[in-house]
Amino acid sequence: MPTTESTTVRTKACDTRVRILEVARRLFITRGVDAVSYGDIAKEVGSTRANLHYHFGNKAELVKEVFADTFEDVRKKLESIWLKPGLSLEERIDLLFEDAQERFHEFNQAGEQKTPWSLSSRARFDFSSVDTEVMAGIGEMSRYFEECVTHGVQLAIGAGEYRSDMPVKDVVLMITPLWYFGSPITQVSGIKRLKNHYAATKRMIKAAYGA
Repeated sequence: MPTTESTTVRTKACDTRVRILEVARRLFITRGVDAVSYGDIAKEVGSTRANLHYHFGNKAELVKEVFADTFEDVRKKLESIWLKPGLSLEERIDLLFEDAQERFHEFNQAGEQKTPWSLSSRARFDFSSVDTEVMAGIGEMSRYFEECVTHGVQLAIGAGEYRSDMPVKDVVLMITPLWYFGSPITQVSGIKRLKNHYAATKRMIKAAYGA
């Protein structure tokens, strides 16, 4: 079927919208949500403020969409790490670090160590004036992360990797800060230090509760 003019217009509009979301996400992470204006995003996209308003309305709506897309991506990643059967707890923790490392390198080129790489972390620790819906979404993702880790820990106990009396909640509390504070740790001490935190957590859990 030949491409119609209306189909071409819709495709271009969709591409522009995706590009705006990608640029906005990167700028919100690297500069902070409050520090980025529509003008900044339009300049990076190679568009106009009017075009951004056409696609998203005001900045608050754009922020909501950027976070919503990020939440969806994070949810899928967490499920692939923590809900997938057949992995050991140490393998799950390694995959969590690999995801953090990948996002770190997305925003830090060779020789760089200090650029933030987590959208939620940036918003929280900058005390960004984001919509209450966004903050509720961040809280929900945190709760979901802890549920996923809890599931992974319970699978490890069931598989005989750890003693049956291992305190699940305590172990979850040992793992969750690695995810919550990964970006701030690398901003201060670099990715190698974060890797060391992950390795130390694995050693502590194994030494304390290994079967």
